[in-house]
Amino acid sequence: MIEWERIKRWDYIVDVVSSEYHKKYRDIDIQDIRQCPYEWFVEHPNRLATWESIGEKDAKNLIYRSLRNQALDYCNRWKAKSGGYEVSDLFFYKAEIVEMLLPAVIKGDLGVIASTALRSGPGGTGAPSEGFNVQAMMIEVDYGYWKLSKDDRKVLFLRHADSLSFEQIAQELQLGSDDAARVRHRRIINKLINKIGGFKPYVDEDFTEVQEQSSSE
Repeated sequence: MIEWERIKRWDYIVDVVSSEYHKKYRDIDIQDIRQCPYEWFVEHPNRLATWESIGEKDAKNLIYRSLRNQALDYCNRWKAKSGGYEVSDLFFYKAEIVEMLLPAVIKGDLGVIASTALRSGPGGTGAPSEGFNVQAMMIEVDYGYWKLSKDDRKVLFLRHADSLSFEQIAQELQLGSDDAARVRHRRIINKLINKIGGFKPYVDEDFTEVQEQSSSE
């Protein structure tokens, strides 16, 4: 059992995470969101001990990442329950799917996207909650696109509407190199995905005693 005083040390991260996800999920009470990060501390005593042993700065970053994942998982479960469907029905966008949709989204041309090209898995099935509705997906990506800054939208426009290479984008925007353009593009895609629901939460299991000892050696 983890002592309350030990958890309280990380209250400021709980506050940041709770506020962040309350802004994304306005319908959920912030106190409910705030409760779920504390559950992480109770469920992961070995992981917490290992991270605390490596220093304040690194521990803070690792805990922040895990608490965000915990909050995202809670909000997704709440969203599924309130909507009357299973969490497994939730659709999480992958970068390659967003990039496949962006040319049509930016040009406003649904006809260039074949729904079968977006189906994933060996059986070619999409997300049940979406019915693999390409038009619905495009609406969501369009929403995220227009939530980006003008400069970010320009990068996506050059890449996905004008079909410029990263080298050409770097020259157009004076970014220095094609690698710089590529990194910026990836960050913008990630930013867009976060605006339309975010990435799928990862499974964050606690360390076993053996893993904990190995990590500390």
